Amino acid sequence: MSALDLLSGLNPAQKQAVEHDGGPLLILAGAGTGKTRTITRRVAHLVSVRGVAASRILAITFTNKAAGEMRQRIAAYVPFTGMWVGTFHATCARMLRMDPEPIGRSRDFTIVDVEDRRKLLRQLIKDQGWDPQVFRPRKFEAMISGWKQRRMSPACAQEQASMYGMEEERCALVYGKYETSLARQDCLDFDDLLWKGLLLLEQDRNGARRWVERFEHVVVDEYQDTNEIQYEMVKMLSAATRNLAVCGDPDQSIYRWRGADIGNILSFDKDYPDAVVVRLEQNYRSVGNVLKAAQHVIRNNRSRKEKDLVTDREDGPPIGLCDGHDEELEANQVAMKVAAWVRSGTPAKEVAVFYRTNSCSRALEAAFTRLQIPYQIVGGLSFFERREIKDLIAFARLAVNPRDDVALQRILNVPPRGIGATTVQRLRAVASEHEEPLLTTIKREEVRSSLRGPAKKGLLKFLSLVEALRKETNSAEVALRTILDRSGYRHFAESLDHTEDVDRGQNIDELLAFAHEYDEREEGGLRGFLEEISLLTDIDRWSEEAERVSLMTVHAAKGLEFDRVAVVGLEEGLFPHARSFEDAEGLEEERRLFYVALTRAREELLLSHCRMRFRTGAPGPTTPSRFLDELPTSVLPDFVYTEELEEVGKATMPALSTSAQNGAAVTETEEGVALAVGDLVSHPVFGEGCIQRIQGKGVNARVVVAFDETGEERTLLLAYSMLQKLS
Repeated sequence: MSALDLLSGLNPAQKQAVEHDGGPLLILAGAGTGKTRTITRRVAHLVSVRGVAASRILAITFTNKAAGEMRQRIAAYVPFTGMWVGTFHATCARMLRMDPEPIGRSRDFTIVDVEDRRKLLRQLIKDQGWDPQVFRPRKFEAMISGWKQRRMSPACAQEQASMYGMEEERCALVYGKYETSLARQDCLDFDDLLWKGLLLLEQDRNGARRWVERFEHVVVDEYQDTNEIQYEMVKMLSAATRNLAVCGDPDQSIYRWRGADIGNILSFDKDYPDAVVVRLEQNYRSVGNVLKAAQHVIRNNRSRKEKDLVTDREDGPPIGLCDGHDEELEANQVAMKVAAWVRSGTPAKEVAVFYRTNSCSRALEAAFTRLQIPYQIVGGLSFFERREIKDLIAFARLAVNPRDDVALQRILNVPPRGIGATTVQRLRAVASEHEEPLLTTIKREEVRSSLRGPAKKGLLKFLSLVEALRKETNSAEVALRTILDRSGYRHFAESLDHTEDVDRGQNIDELLAFAHEYDEREEGGLRGFLEEISLLTDIDRWSEEAERVSLMTVHAAKGLEFDRVAVVGLEEGLFPHARSFEDAEGLEEERRLFYVALTRAREELLLSHCRMRFRTGAPGPTTPSRFLDELPTSVLPDFVYTEELEEVGKATMPALSTSAQNGAAVTETEEGVALAVGDLVSHPVFGEGCIQRIQGKGVNARVVVAFDETGEERTLLLAYSMLQKLS
């Protein structure tokens, strides 16, 4: 592809970034300014115009979703073979699998997820004779994660913990046992991927230089979110050539709580005095009022690099303001506004509601359910966290890594094989005595001989199953089907209680389909499949094509965009969060988070708060967020949308009338279209159906519709039913 083709459609600043010769480059990319286009075109330009081998380019971003999009865009311009594109965690996992010996692991190491890490910590706490209700695994997990991010060994953590308190001391002791357990099981956690990856680079820099000289160009997206370890990694990987291009926006740095250091991007031109700085300021996403609001608010921050975002789009509608009496009324008002957006033609998938904390979703879910608005929660119980999926993945992990005790203990008696808790405790004791994996202990003849009855028979069946599975790891789909066939797990899963609203068989089929798709796309077999799903995030699991309104935290919304956005809970202590009041940096991060929320919207924004909210066990008065006061008056409406509960129907719902016509109940929509029992209607989400019943009068009028596609009846509030009568 020619240079002209690669530069087609780019503005002058984007072209400058794409054509940059070499050496350090800082791309300051404001929200919606086409940074992904710029980065991918730069990579393609390096290959097709400058002749850089694809295998000599490393591109890093922060989510698998963003990495996938980057791969697709690059592949549209140049051959992708050999290029490294992925997240920091995925990049480290790939290097460690190729070169595991320096960090004391094998290429078959398992990546333990959050749930398994917590279970292991709980077991280790109990092994010390401590009560997990007092010394909580979640708290220990957070402390250990913090120590790892600061590159503190268990010995160093124990030395420092002695200066603080009993909980820190006990956690440091568990940290040491946790690390020993991970090493024995040939496992790494998410923090290890980065830390061990850095250790690998440090050893390589002083030795073979296999990695620190591997890449000629390093490109990093979302650089404002890098932490200390990631900063050092990027520095080492690019030191040989100094061809480092980083892209980011200090105004969107929102991960300080997990170690991100905004100073990395703010001081880039100090770290690299010869760096070229390119500012992307042409916004292609948002209407003028959204952009003005965001710019006006973020200028109250000190830790930033000034950018003057501009747009060629119209101003758009004023920023909507909603003032509810309490969270229930706030949620009702927001839900009705969302229903109005959808009814006026905005696809449900192009609408999102953001909140600062997940606790705000409860009232919204109730309101959306009442109004029959289809929605999805981003960050709730994910597909890969469901019991049947976790069980099957545990079987697969053990097939790849027979030292994985966490996986083994999960499925040793699943489906039931007569292996009880007492037997498991005896096995753990022997394994601990010999400092060996549980599977090795189970294979000991003297151990099995000491057992009687169902337990002995069950262990023999389990060993036979594991041996069969270890022969079927070349294909993810074949391996999973072997697990199902040899274990009888499908029948077991479908026989479990159905208190949950979930079809376990359907979920198993979905996992098989996912494995089939992976096998078609990659050659990593079961090991590669497990690594891919272990690194997925909430956003990677989000279904952007589903015709549903998305409810999510603002953190989860980073990198996304929607036509219309509502932000709820804009109150002091909630957004900005109370923890941010402790220091100026915390408050600036909250303002950046608000800036991110605003700049997700393309066409329209609704900002909401309430005057009473149930918090810390009781309802109490609230104060509107200071961020609302920072909005420019030029983008605000002449009124605030505020009603007391008894006024909601009168103030917000269209006037409706119900009468009798030919002996059948008839009701009119706000457009004056008469609807009656038996009428054929269409709905933008549920399809076509027939009205079965009409209930209530006036603002409370509801219609019961049987929809053809699903065959089920739905009761819709007429005011926001979005029904169209079919002639």
